[in-house]
Amino acid sequence: MVKKDESEPEYVTAEFARLWWKSLMANVVALVEDAALLASHESPGRAQSLIVLAMEELAKARWLYEAAEYEWSAPLGLYGLDPRPGGDVTLPEGLCSTRRPHAEKLQAAEQFASGLAGFWTLERRMEYYERPDLETFIATAKQRNLDKQAGFYVDRVGDRISVPFGISAEDVASAIRHTAKVVQMHLIEDHTRQQDAPVASLIDSVEDLHWAVIPYSDPELFADFTDRMSTGEDG
Repeated sequence: MVKKDESEPEYVTAEFARLWWKSLMANVVALVEDAALLASHESPGRAQSLIVLAMEELAKARWLYEAAEYEWSAPLGLYGLDPRPGGDVTLPEGLCSTRRPHAEKLQAAEQFASGLAGFWTLERRMEYYERPDLETFIATAKQRNLDKQAGFYVDRVGDRISVPFGISAEDVASAIRHTAKVVQMHLIEDHTRQQDAPVASLIDSVEDLHWAVIPYSDPELFADFTDRMSTGEDG
């Protein structure tokens, strides 16, 4: 990393940024897996907390991705451009400091998630391209952070005691699937960016993460695939 003082931008190599992004995404997927495991063992509160943490990590991955994708694409020779080595990546502000407010990360994650319905539904397509400003998600981010705390701690407000064990298993199951679909969408974004590379061997695939998260993002599709594989069907 290159940084002279706090007032100057901080840089990392494209290769380091790619390794960092992959590590973040692997951790996001692992948090989803762990949340699903806890939920299946009647611990929805802890599962809820891990899902919120997964969204925070996803926000960091998104910040890094947006800063680095141009340099990652340079060696691929996309859009008729001559291939060149990836250059240094200027780190976004959210990744330069060692501590970042949870709400800010959750705002970024919720903004990314907000328009994804428009990717699959034509009637809502503009939601995918015209997402609300980050400030729109202040209240949502605050609630997500409270959800994370509620899954870990016993708390009291007046004569009301809240406990992690009282969190709805159904709501958590829905949150796990939603988060997994958002994660899958970001992985698809990375695959799509590279798919037109003239030299396929230069594509840096994260297919392992796709397969790891699909049982949680699209359980019916995954079940159908595994059933066809077990019976020897190929269509």
